[in-house]
Amino acid sequence: MESFHAIHDFMDAHEIESDQVGNLNFRAFVEYSSPSKNVSEITNVKIIRNGYQDGQIIVEESGDLVAENYHLVFTTQYQKYRFLQEGEKLSVVGDSQKMGGGYSVAISPV
Repeated sequence: MESFHAIHDFMDAHEIESDQVGNLNFRAFVEYSSPSKNVSEITNVKIIRNGYQDGQIIVEESGDLVAENYHLVFTTQYQKYRFLQEGEKLSVVGDSQKMGGGYSVAISPV
């Protein structure tokens, strides 16, 4: 439930408008940190806000931020989301072998 509150707080803090079906689509600065690799890129982000995929975050490939090297689709089932008051960022935290252990992603609208 904390992850859904984080999305709501993030949406309110930035006054992000939803599309006709309730999803959020916006440009964002994405900061990815992990033990094995780090990257920062500006890209498109989509957050699903309804149905079976509610809470799913999809980060579009951009520059060095590619699916071959980074997780770009997140769900509340496998990652935890938090709204960071400082910087008003949406934080996604997970753990995987692909990323060399624990990783975090900070999303800020541009």
